[in-house]
Amino acid sequence: MSESLVPRRFFLSRLGAIAAALGISSTIGCAAPAAGGDANKDAATPAAAPPDELESWIAATFKGQHKCIYDCVLAGGAIDGILYARNLIVSSQEKLGTKDSDMSVIVSFRHFATPFGYNDAMWAKYPMLAQIMKYDDPTTKKPAVRNVPLHDEWSGFSDASIPGMAKHGVQFTVCGAATTFIAGALAGKTGDAKAIETELLANLTPNTRVVPAGVVVLQRAQKGGFAYTFAG
Repeated sequence: MSESLVPRRFFLSRLGAIAAALGISSTIGCAAPAAGGDANKDAATPAAAPPDELESWIAATFKGQHKCIYDCVLAGGAIDGILYARNLIVSSQEKLGTKDSDMSVIVSFRHFATPFGYNDAMWAKYPMLAQIMKYDDPTTKKPAVRNVPLHDEWSGFSDASIPGMAKHGVQFTVCGAATTFIAGALAGKTGDAKAIETELLANLTPNTRVVPAGVVVLQRAQKGGFAYTFAG
């Protein structure tokens, strides 16, 4: 496989900077109680924050009682995440008698799995996507210039593809923070990163929604009752 043009450590640091710019923090500060006061007794109970746009989308979209989100961070993890979603839905139907309407499933493409949320036109136009992910097309054995699971099923497993899962109601999410970084990498020093970002987000795969960051949808989904599965 071809070597990535974007060092992993640099990618992580850039994503951290993007998350900071979006106001996403991993720490929670607590103010000390006033001297002489009883914090538990005197502090007013803060009002619950109203649902944000992402929480509202999750609540409105997913009505099935069996909820799971698959966290895909690498190219191989994206393929496995699609397969895991397929196995959950199909096996539940065959062995437990469930229906598609009973299932609420999200496959999250973030970090190096993010480009699987873009359509073929973007893969063909920007071959660096496959280099970033170190992902070869299993048919040509060369860096992919198409979104493979947008066409090919995982060998031997019916519907183990993006359109196959979309048919069953699976929703895909694509990391907005990673997309911003990827657009910058594709633009290089002379290109228009903002224009490329807009182009990428206008060319998403079926049943795909951009989210502020992959880690944000993971948190919001779990808050909404979704089980979490790491796909790799």
